[in-house]
Amino acid sequence: MVDNLSRVKFREGDTLVLWADDSFISTWGDSSVFVLLANGKDTEPKAGRKKRWFALALLVLMIVGATVGELPFMEELLPGIDLDMFFFAAVTTVIMAWTKLFPARKYTKYISWDILITIACAFAISRAMVNSGVADIIAHGIIDMSDDYGPHVLLAVLFIITNLFTELITNNAAAALAFPLALSLSNQLGVSPMPFFVVICIAASASFSTPIGYQTNLIVQGIGNYKFTDFVRIGLPLNVLTFIISVILIPLIWPF
Repeated sequence: MVDNLSRVKFREGDTLVLWADDSFISTWGDSSVFVLLANGKDTEPKAGRKKRWFALALLVLMIVGATVGELPFMEELLPGIDLDMFFFAAVTTVIMAWTKLFPARKYTKYISWDILITIACAFAISRAMVNSGVADIIAHGIIDMSDDYGPHVLLAVLFIITNLFTELITNNAAAALAFPLALSLSNQLGVSPMPFFVVICIAASASFSTPIGYQTNLIVQGIGNYKFTDFVRIGLPLNVLTFIISVILIPLIWPF
């Protein structure tokens, strides 16, 4: 415990723990600047009877709506709209936040909006690659470079491309960008797309060589005070090992 913080010199990676009173909790408890570790009191007021019954009604509405929305007559009545569980769960969440049944800021402060935007943009680019024919052109170029080696070499090339994507952006975005390439490769080769899809899943998850490929890597880098080269030195051999095992075993389990 420190009485005078002005005498303390902070360094990168240090963690500051504050012991505060209830006024701090009410002011900064929902802020993304501080992480609330422990508190002996429940700062959220208990909901009244009307709110509890309203929350129960929304729950019933969500379940009934999702059940009825999947029926054939609803698809004919509202074509092009998927009235599934996700739709009604999203609507219910918005209504509960709008009517202040729960403190929305408390549960949204941990959302990484930059990551969500990156993933959304990657899905849009993926769709554009398919619709514009760019994915077919790239796949055709890859096939021309590996004409004499068969689908095994193309599987390895797809792993490397996806892994490069995931080291620079998030795994979901990398998978979204690599998916149209895998689909085009399998269609032009006339083989099963399953091994290409599986290799995308593994390569997109093998983000070991850079701290910027996944948010957990950034957390570890900050807390452990690691350098960028530390991830390359330890992560690159893991990437190579994952690459070798994947290229060998995937075609055996999911044949072309």
